[in-house]
Amino acid sequence: MLIAENLVRARAGSGLAQEDLANALGVSRAMVSYWEAGTRTPNDRQLAALSRLLRAPIAELLGTGEPAPTPNVAAMLLRGADQDLPDEALPGLREFAEFLDTYADLADAVGFEIRAMRQSPFVTISGYETADDARRKAEEVRAHLRVGLGPIGDLDALCELLGITVYRTPLGADLATTISGAFLNHPAIGFSILVNLDMTPGRRRFTVAHELAHALFHNDSGYTVSTSRKPPRERFADVFAGEFLMPTEGLRRVMEEQGIGPRIDDPGDVVHLQRFFGVSYVTALVRLRQAKFLTQASFDEFKRVRPVLLARSLGFEISDEEYHPRAELWRLERFPPRFRRLLRQAVRSDILSVPSAAAMTRLSIDEIAELVGVDTTAGEAVDEELAELEQYTDSGVLAGG
Repeated sequence: MLIAENLVRARAGSGLAQEDLANALGVSRAMVSYWEAGTRTPNDRQLAALSRLLRAPIAELLGTGEPAPTPNVAAMLLRGADQDLPDEALPGLREFAEFLDTYADLADAVGFEIRAMRQSPFVTISGYETADDARRKAEEVRAHLRVGLGPIGDLDALCELLGITVYRTPLGADLATTISGAFLNHPAIGFSILVNLDMTPGRRRFTVAHELAHALFHNDSGYTVSTSRKPPRERFADVFAGEFLMPTEGLRRVMEEQGIGPRIDDPGDVVHLQRFFGVSYVTALVRLRQAKFLTQASFDEFKRVRPVLLARSLGFEISDEEYHPRAELWRLERFPPRFRRLLRQAVRSDILSVPSAAAMTRLSIDEIAELVGVDTTAGEAVDEELAELEQYTDSGVLAGG
């Protein structure tokens, strides 16, 4: 019965359901129930996998047989999809799960306690998932984060402040068959968001906000996979993301200040608002139509506009990925900033060697060396920074008192 009691306690502490354990270990939910009731006992390999999955101190229950299997957390995500996923999405899901395990191991090695969100600070009650509820909750989250009504700059930084991890990897470009992102309540890392790098920058940003809605309001299942189908929770997350990134009152205020509207008849104004709030052209179109700043006729007409070319002609800076996403450019940047800081600390403290860190992250040795700060004490950029520092010193800003 000791094994059963420890399993119940460890699972309760992790926030995972019996079904989550069953999916990850490839057994039935009934079997997990038998283990916790004490009527069946997991074998040595299953105990080792449970220990790793739950990150629970039950080493005394582990066997000494063949090596323990790695719990298939990615299987939980696959079970969360409401449609069959293409083969090109599967490596990304596994990579996401492996990264989160690596992140936890790295934090343990460095001795850093990750500030992870495991329970949402927002109230969620069944029956309050209409579009109006989604907009209201987006306002509540904005108020909680004290970001006002203007554009949100760094979404990843906001997520990190909340204790939510964001990771990016390619998952396929055809969003009719693949996924845009996923949410997972990881046993060690807590609330975590996956974003498809094969999407445009604007769509990626929308996906972070969409998965944030799942993390804050739909975390009861422990995982959600966002596909092209739109069950009620997906529609809720879409409305939340639109209002969160482009709030109606903030939109109205900017339009008034810029002399736009109240009825928009120029797609150039849509591009201006899109760029101001940092959203995709499609998101801006939908939000303006929802707020009744666009007629249906204008909405239909503006859908045919080529927004990137129009933005370039209006003088906006255009990134290459707006024409075609290039996941291969995302190397270090696909990892969350907090992980990069821990990795840097581990290498600089000789906890990890540069080759070991490269193998762990699938980065090159040169990229790890750049992160750690090898050969960064010379060059024009450093000279300019030193000159600026001297100006501060001369002005007395750094003087005590």
